[in-house]
Amino acid sequence: MKMRTTISLFFGVLLLLFVSSAMARNGLNPDAPPETGQFSFIIGTWHCKTRFMTPDGTISEGEATWIGQWALDGWAIKDDWFSTGPDGKPFQGFNIRSFNPKTRKWDNRWLPQVTLQWRYYESEMVGDTMVMTGGAGKDANGAFTDRITFYNISENSWSWRKDRSYDGGKTWNEGVGFIEATRVEP
Repeated sequence: MKMRTTISLFFGVLLLLFVSSAMARNGLNPDAPPETGQFSFIIGTWHCKTRFMTPDGTISEGEATWIGQWALDGWAIKDDWFSTGPDGKPFQGFNIRSFNPKTRKWDNRWLPQVTLQWRYYESEMVGDTMVMTGGAGKDANGAFTDRITFYNISENSWSWRKDRSYDGGKTWNEGVGFIEATRVEP
């Protein structure tokens, strides 16, 4: 029985990978809301230089790979994050992003491997930047909300900045995280 379950799981994963790969090649679905293309700048493979500040003020610099692809037949975007933490251990996570025509904003879900707890963000285009707000959590300084801004968006690069609020968004600690992404492949 255990062998049959393992084989079924194996073939299920293979099927999922095949379907995901096929959907990644399809691009934006023509029936999806046009705003679904707003996050398309993230599609591709990106080399990232990172700089994050811990709650105690320590700065950690590193590198990562970010891979964005179309999902759900071009109605959403899935992106994967691969890096190494300051402790030298691999760190991964992924996002699912979809445009919500009712709210006229993006619904984003982030799942990091460390906590395995979904974080919710809402995003919207503000001029030529994409601003995500949410990701409620708790660290050594207390309960927080994050604001992430994608800016300097071009075909082959973009920048990312994280600000953090401990008072429900009244004030922000700006620049607690930065990412500079450079395209590796489309």
